[in-house]
Amino acid sequence: RKHLYGAASRECDHWHDDAGIMTHHVGFTLEFERNLQLVNPSVSMPYWEYTQDDADYCVQSGSTTCWQMSISTSSPIFSDDWFGEAVPTTSDHSISSGRWASLAVMQKASNYSTVTNSYGLLRSPWNTDPTPKVMR
Repeated sequence: RKHLYGAASRECDHWHDDAGIMTHHVGFTLEFERNLQLVNPSVSMPYWEYTQDDADYCVQSGSTTCWQMSISTSSPIFSDDWFGEAVPTTSDHSISSGRWASLAVMQKASNYSTVTNSYGLLRSPWNTDPTPKVMR
């Protein structure tokens, strides 16, 4: 719920606007990693060094707007082994391959959280998509 409440505030998306994408997500991941290490000290979270992908797939091509043409199709992080394709070809934009394929989003989530979309899915209120699966 921590991410949901920080990212789905009706006043402001504190987790995704401006510097929040880095500060909140990195901090949240670090907190999660440290909690996992209380159970097993050898556990560590993988971190995406996105500047390396930028150098490998954008700078070398000379492009400054290469997200969909290079990083999303070439970076290993968007392979089936990691998070699935970055630009799904499914009609509902849900992830169709890899470990997150067809992963369901909580429906009738008002019993779990005060933050839901208009379809009762565990999503930000402004996400008006009715697809009950993880999407890109």
